[in-house]
Amino acid sequence: MFCNIKIFDFFSTKLFFFLHINKNYVYKYTKYKFNNLKYQNILTGIILAGGQSKRLGLSKPKPLIKVGGKLLLSRVADSIRPLCKELILVVASDQKDDIPDLGIALGMHVITDTKNFKGPLAGIHAGLSSSISPLSFVVGADYPFISKKLIEKMLAISTSNFNKSYSAVIPKYNGFLHPLHSILPKIVWEKYILDELHKGESSITKLISKSMENNLHKIEIINEKEIGLLDPMFMSLIDIDDKESLNFSRRIVEKRWDLKKN
Repeated sequence: MFCNIKIFDFFSTKLFFFLHINKNYVYKYTKYKFNNLKYQNILTGIILAGGQSKRLGLSKPKPLIKVGGKLLLSRVADSIRPLCKELILVVASDQKDDIPDLGIALGMHVITDTKNFKGPLAGIHAGLSSSISPLSFVVGADYPFISKKLIEKMLAISTSNFNKSYSAVIPKYNGFLHPLHSILPKIVWEKYILDELHKGESSITKLISKSMENNLHKIEIINEKEIGLLDPMFMSLIDIDDKESLNFSRRIVEKRWDLKKN
């Protein structure tokens, strides 16, 4: 008994000194975990995987392509999962590949585009309709280097109003909006997108521009300077659209071993 007490005291003392010496690290880690839990209560991840991969000229769709030895869809899911209450994978109603099965295997709720509509806008609406959270992070399944820090910054901007009236947050880089890397509030945007779909709109970029021009909804743009503070190389906004971007992403992973698993 005496021996056990001495051993316990020894390890307690070592732990105390470790925590004292590394108190800044422990504080930052605890704060990071707290923020993750806080955001998990309000954020759903919506991953769009119903698009075509014709420009790649490959026999398999983009989400099933490997970058750094890891499937693109797995990379996206693993990147955003720590911040989200749930993950929703949106596929086309006539999808015949292995993406839906992979989504199920990865623990995602798999749904199809809103009935009678096609394209990213229909996928976003379907995701928002199925979401059980007030906010959703909408992203394509072809973003290999998503930054958690950037998402957290976007969440902080969206939730900055004390009256809980959340804002949409959209990155802007090199003069272009990136709506497939955005945060959208469910209540406002679910209805707005459906109304525009019925009017024949199919472009999420045009829909956002219309809202901004007419001041219809609260939209915050996160600019290059803000993005660069968290992601200096703007890697989180890289999406794989063609062979050139695919090869570029693979070269990045070859030189950055830390990105192979994320």
